[in-house]
Amino acid sequence: MNQTLFYICGGVLVVSAVVVSFVGLKNNNFPGKFMPAIIVWFAIFAVGAGTFAVLHGKDESKEHDAEYAKASEEIKYNETEGPFVRAQEEAAEESEAESGEESGEAPEAEEEGEAAEGGESGEEGAPAEEGGEAAAGGDAAAGATVFSTTCAACHGETGHGGAGGPDLTTMPLAQTEEGAIQQVTNGGGGMPPFGGTLSEEEIENVAAYVVHEIVGK
Repeated sequence: MNQTLFYICGGVLVVSAVVVSFVGLKNNNFPGKFMPAIIVWFAIFAVGAGTFAVLHGKDESKEHDAEYAKASEEIKYNETEGPFVRAQEEAAEESEAESGEESGEAPEAEEEGEAAEGGESGEEGAPAEEGGEAAAGGDAAAGATVFSTTCAACHGETGHGGAGGPDLTTMPLAQTEEGAIQQVTNGGGGMPPFGGTLSEEEIENVAAYVVHEIVGK
């Protein structure tokens, strides 16, 4: 609004100056008795133009301050908790919730094992399950090659951060092979998905490498 009024006052001043100059050139007696009225006319619109210019400048300053404040908040937020970290935290919470649901069924399975094989056989069964998980996991040695060619550009050769990628040892999903497979396959938080680029075996291998060779160190 102030900007519009400024342009109106300025336009009136320009038109008035042109008209007065034109009439003065045609009539040697001009402005004569009209001089006071002409002075008041120009003074009104000159003051109006100056006033609205100042008000418009204040409005622009307020808008710029608001934009700068918003930009500063976004920069501060992204520096402290970037989208990649937030996505990792949300995925970790979902993983914990799923683990909690699965743990509710675990006691029943343990009780059935103890009833069938006895207390000692139940204790020996735990390492067997761990061995089974290790056998079903990926090949960390093969995963090292996949990591070097696909992941190191962002996460660094050692996985401790690189050109835009975070330190994997601090990422919640990188703590387990299941979480690492999920992140590599689906992407998220600034990381592109590799489910259509890498095979399932390559994804399992690089997940094993990240968990056992990078995070495990």
